[in-house]
Amino acid sequence: MRKGFTLAELLGVIVILGLIAMIAIPTINSALNSSRDKAYDEQIRTIEEASRTYMSKNSLKLPNMTEGSTCCLGIEVLKEAGLLQADDIKNPKYQKNSTEDDEKFENFNGSVIITFENNKYNYEYVNDNTCTPC
Repeated sequence: MRKGFTLAELLGVIVILGLIAMIAIPTINSALNSSRDKAYDEQIRTIEEASRTYMSKNSLKLPNMTEGSTCCLGIEVLKEAGLLQADDIKNPKYQKNSTEDDEKFENFNGSVIITFENNKYNYEYVNDNTCTPC
């Protein structure tokens, strides 16, 4: 009597492992993508909150209280003020050579647009620096 596995037993094990992988891999990818989305949203909230903190200390730089008036506050200004650390602002969704807007930049280098609307200031992060600085 020989010791070992038959070809049928080995094929059965390989098929079972393949089925487990077919079920597990999409679930794991979904969980990873979900956590990247949450981390990305949290980074945006952190940047916007740092902008609010900066503007509360520098209220004279806020746009005037005319409906629709805007100005931008760059990430570099927040770094210089000590409100953001360089390693705090990495993009968790970054993928090299991606064409998606959220995935094509490795670091958050844009600015926060501060707009006066409905008698309050709104803060929104955008990944460009094309508007008027505060």
